[in-house]
Amino acid sequence: MALNDVIRNLNANIVAINKKAEKQIEKCSQDLLRKAIDKTPMDTGALRLSGAVDVEKKGLKTTGRVSFGGGQVDYADIVHEMPNNVNWTEPGTGNKYLENPLKENAKRYLDSIKEATKV
Repeated sequence: MALNDVIRNLNANIVAINKKAEKQIEKCSQDLLRKAIDKTPMDTGALRLSGAVDVEKKGLKTTGRVSFGGGQVDYADIVHEMPNNVNWTEPGTGNKYLENPLKENAKRYLDSIKEATKV
């Protein structure tokens, strides 16, 4: 096998691994959004409906972002950072509706990306 063949195989593996990682990052981001929506306080429902996932790829780096607000509601950050002692209208919802599910699932997400990208 010539050096050019080795380099071509390595490059093909890099591309395949990046595609797998991108797909898994998208899955993890969508899962986080679903979990966050379940924890998001509900008054009118607008805050829950404003949840979104954006997966951005720049070269070999893929970033998954889960956000609320997005110009649809201007109070997403305020609600997220409210104190714990607020009397939320729906049990199981409250502040840190995005942060807490991320902390609870971060290791699982990282492990799933690692597993998906094994060669």
